[in-house]
Amino acid sequence: MPNALEVLKNKAGDCNEHAVLTAALLRAAGIPAQIEAGLVYQNGRFYYHAWNSAYIGAWVTADAVFNQIPADVTHIRLVRGEGGEQLDLLGVMGKIKLEVLSTKND
Repeated sequence: MPNALEVLKNKAGDCNEHAVLTAALLRAAGIPAQIEAGLVYQNGRFYYHAWNSAYIGAWVTADAVFNQIPADVTHIRLVRGEGGEQLDLLGVMGKIKLEVLSTKND
């Protein structure tokens, strides 16, 4: 798992780096924040993804990669935590079977 100072210095990264930096910036502003990871549905498939939750009177999800507050319903949280929890996903990735029964676009 990357650390926020490295991400800030490198100015690049995937969803993990975005989530780590977002959590650090929220906490620096006095807002409790957590990193969440799981699956996100995109272009007809499920992919590993990481995003955040922040406490602003209630816990609200936030996805810095997709610019969503709250993160939409395509996000399926499997773990919440700072790093080691994401490693727990290694045992289940590729073994989860999901089927989208229907979608509705407004």
